[in-house]
Amino acid sequence: MTEYNTVSEQHNTWFQRFCCMSATKIYQDWTRWITPAMIKTKQVGYPMATPTLPDFQFEIGARMARLDWAGASAFAAGCRAAWPADSAGWLLGSMAALFADNKVAALALVEERLLTDPSDVQCLLQKAECLLALGRRSEALSAADAAALQGAKEPLALDAVGTFLVYAAAHTRALEVYDRAVEAAPRDAKILGKRAEIHRFLGNFELSALDHEAVLAISPRDPEALKGLAELRSQSPDRNSVAAMESALAAAPAGSEDITVLHYGLAKSYEDLGEYAASWRHLSAANRLQREQFQYDPAHERAVIARIIAAFPNVEPKARDSTGERPIFIVGLPRTGTTLVERILGSHSQVHSAGELQALSEAIGAVIDARAPDLSEGWLGYASALGGLDGEEIAREYLARSRSRRGDRPRFSDKQTANFFYCGLILRAFPEARIVHLTRHPLAACYAIYKTRFFGTFTFGNDLNELGDFYIDYRRLMAHWHRVVPGRILDLAYEDVVTSLEPTTRRLLDYGNLPFEPACLEFHRNPAATMTASSVQVRKPIYDSSLQQWRHYAAELKPLRARLEAAGIQID
Repeated sequence: MTEYNTVSEQHNTWFQRFCCMSATKIYQDWTRWITPAMIKTKQVGYPMATPTLPDFQFEIGARMARLDWAGASAFAAGCRAAWPADSAGWLLGSMAALFADNKVAALALVEERLLTDPSDVQCLLQKAECLLALGRRSEALSAADAAALQGAKEPLALDAVGTFLVYAAAHTRALEVYDRAVEAAPRDAKILGKRAEIHRFLGNFELSALDHEAVLAISPRDPEALKGLAELRSQSPDRNSVAAMESALAAAPAGSEDITVLHYGLAKSYEDLGEYAASWRHLSAANRLQREQFQYDPAHERAVIARIIAAFPNVEPKARDSTGERPIFIVGLPRTGTTLVERILGSHSQVHSAGELQALSEAIGAVIDARAPDLSEGWLGYASALGGLDGEEIAREYLARSRSRRGDRPRFSDKQTANFFYCGLILRAFPEARIVHLTRHPLAACYAIYKTRFFGTFTFGNDLNELGDFYIDYRRLMAHWHRVVPGRILDLAYEDVVTSLEPTTRRLLDYGNLPFEPACLEFHRNPAATMTASSVQVRKPIYDSSLQQWRHYAAELKPLRARLEAAGIQID
């Protein structure tokens, strides 16, 4: 799907902190070989009488950059014929095939190359990507292990393998690889910073802090390390990073992304210290800079939601179940308690937390692209087509794409919050599915979004007027789903989870046809990795200090409040 410049883009997942998928990372490594002189002198598609290897690399890269997978594949085939001793034609051809969703062909190409050179680290890692895409997770992890073994003394290779392992949700293995990468390059601040993130995902907060401190010993003004420390620890008058961040902010180059990062870190720190005016000043500056980086059209998003509503006009009869699966979808706006509920469910012996899967949006995209490729030009076209999709076909695609992440327990949860766009389609595809919709006080929810950096997703959240407009549209869509599929979506208030944990948990489990288990109340002991903005909070026992946090900024939020109330949304 294209034009994903809103919550429908996707979520804050591992690759937004780790830059990109490892296959994409390899592609970026290839494109860095293209010099500015080559870009200036070559024209895409120009006739090449005697193409060199860089010629082929340029042509393949140019087509991949504009998503022309067929063209990239054709040039990769030419590269293999002309330069059979080099891996470029196989590797880039496999990447193009994988991006085009031709998984079997992608695997065949890279395996053919590995017959010639079994030690090629990039091809081994590409093989891991292909196997994971095919749902062959254990084989994918074995291929990644082989890549790590071959690249044992090369920090960049270990970094690429570690990034893949995070994507594959093999966090303990990823940590082992990053331990080796740090051993190979102990003063590489980027690698130390990535290991700090994995420690955070796994709940190793003190080790994460030590890595951030190691980064600061190398680069005292590193913005991500300063912000990371502030997020790991509640700032106090005698232990805080405010002076260091203010100094780094003053020294940051004009126009640098470091400025945005530091403003977010300072906003969090000043809030911890109770200096709310200073916190809001930095938060407003951070969001203003963040908003300038992305395009967002509220009218476009409103039109998308209107088309989804029009695509599901009536109450549908319950569909025939063709899968036997009973997935639990956790949906809602970010920062409304979705991670907390995921941890509660994941503490149950019958439920595997699959994380924030992209499988549903990918399944929808694959089905629509196969039927009506002309609709791939925009999200509006996809929105219009949703109502005509066959539930069984979506279910097959979803299950195939999520196979490697669903675990071995009887049930699994999918915490892709943006799936609230698809509630009607979910229940058409999985009649026995459960949809848990997290709600939160409107201003508490909006403030929590506004204070969080989402790395390019949820771009409606960087401007209070746009945030208000989106919130109104989101509420309108959820009200429609309740009319279309009455009684089949459970609204669960974050406030109830926090203030009445046991009765709310029992209600959640009853809805999911799950027996009560005391372990669900001990969610903070769940050792599973958490990669969301709530990774620190959900490792603690339940607390309610965040419920009223927005009230410190009641004056600043007054225009937003008026906007919501004018739309009929009750605030208090």
